[in-house]
Amino acid sequence: MDDKRDRIFDAAHVLFLERGFRNTSVADITSIAGISVGTFYLYFKSKEELFVEIYNSENVNVKAEILSKVDLDDDPVKVIRLIVDQIFKLSSNNQILNEWFNNPKLNALIASQNKYAVEGSLIYSTMLRLIDKWIDADLVKPGMSKTRIVSLFDALTVLDFHQKELKTDNYQQVLDDMIEGILKVILK
Repeated sequence: MDDKRDRIFDAAHVLFLERGFRNTSVADITSIAGISVGTFYLYFKSKEELFVEIYNSENVNVKAEILSKVDLDDDPVKVIRLIVDQIFKLSSNNQILNEWFNNPKLNALIASQNKYAVEGSLIYSTMLRLIDKWIDADLVKPGMSKTRIVSLFDALTVLDFHQKELKTDNYQQVLDDMIEGILKVILK
């Protein structure tokens, strides 16, 4: 990468983490990067384009951190609970990753610019690896296809997107109950 491009990226990364997307301007980014606003536009078409690049990088880094803490060969219920717990812990205070959930406009932009945004997400790629391990270890009930299992886990994503609509004081318990129910349907 070009030194100026690196400085823009690094400055924006820090600001997006601290302030979020809406409260960070191109002028803020260029001030910290030590460049002019005009120079910014030589490297990025918009703040949104830069944000998507930073979001993708942050997503990869957090996914790697989660996977480093999880033993995928452990008990499936324990593994899924640990992964979901880590996702919440590592993303709940991360203003960059929270934009996926809290900013419909950026969510749509990220999805449109990343053909495989969901498949490359924190939970999805890990789930595919786990499902393959469970199938190989003959832990999956007969008749359960990989597609059906993925659909059941996709339902957790839908639940998470709509958690504010649930009438509960304990979303974590609802999520744990859903995970346990899904695993009872899938595993022998």
